Amino acid sequence: MAHPRTVVAVEVAGEPGPDEGGFLTLVRLKYRNVYADGGTSRPYLYEYIHRRGYDAVAIGLFHEEGGAPAMAWRPGIRVPVYFRRDLALAVDDPRPYQTVPEAVAGSLEPGDLGPEGLVRRVVEEVLEETGYGIQPRDVVPLGGGFFPSHGQSSEKIHLCAARVNPALQGEATGDGSVNERDAPPVRFSPVRDILLASARGEMEDPKLEILAWRLCLYLHYLPLEGRYAKPEERAAFEEFSRALGSGGWFSKRGASP
Repeated sequence: MAHPRTVVAVEVAGEPGPDEGGFLTLVRLKYRNVYADGGTSRPYLYEYIHRRGYDAVAIGLFHEEGGAPAMAWRPGIRVPVYFRRDLALAVDDPRPYQTVPEAVAGSLEPGDLGPEGLVRRVVEEVLEETGYGIQPRDVVPLGGGFFPSHGQSSEKIHLCAARVNPALQGEATGDGSVNERDAPPVRFSPVRDILLASARGEMEDPKLEILAWRLCLYLHYLPLEGRYAKPEERAAFEEFSRALGSGGWFSKRGASP
C-alpha cells in the first residue's frame, strides 16, 4: 500500500499573488553583433533566463561496497516535465513523470560567493536532500562544469563528489519547499547501472550521467567492464585525474578544499 503522502498527480492551483516572487528572471531584449571592422549586424530579439543565484551545484554522493561504487540519486517532482502530457510533442512520450530520477543538486543563493560559498552550498544541499552530514574537506572536484541549456539560460552547473558512509545517514532536513518535502527519499545505485539507465532513457537528468562518468574517472573504475582498473591500467587515468582536479571552480581557489 502506498504511503498516504505519496504524490499521485499534480494539478494547477491558480495564479500567483502579487507578492509571490519567483526564482527566475526573464531577459527579453534586442541585440546586435559587433564586427572586428566596426560594423554591426541587424538587431535581433533574444530571450533567456537567469536563476536567482545564477548557477547550481551537482554532487556525486557515493560509497563503495561490494566491489563497485554506488552514487546517490533522487526521485524529483518536476512540474514542467509532468505537464509534457499536455503538449503537442514531435515524438509521443507516454510516461507519467510523476517523479524524475535526478542528481543530488541545488541552486546557489546570492550569498554563496567564491569557491568557499559553493562548497558551503554543497554541504547544505547534501544535508537537506539526503540527511548525510558532510564537511567541506569531504568535497572533491569533478572537473569543469557545464551549461545545461546555454541557448536559453545563463546557468552553469558545477560538479563535485563526496564520499559517505551509508550507516551514518540522518534525517533529510529539506529546504522548506513542498516538492522537496513530498519527494521520495534518496537512493543509491551502482554507477554502471546509472550509465545504462541513462543510455536506455530511464534516467534523463544529464547531471546524473555526467557525474557518474566523472566519478568513474575519479575512482579509476571501468564501468564497461564492471571493475576497478588494475595497477598497470591506472596510468591511463592520470591525465583525466589532473583535469578533474584542476578544472572548474576548484581551480579558482588554487587547491581542493
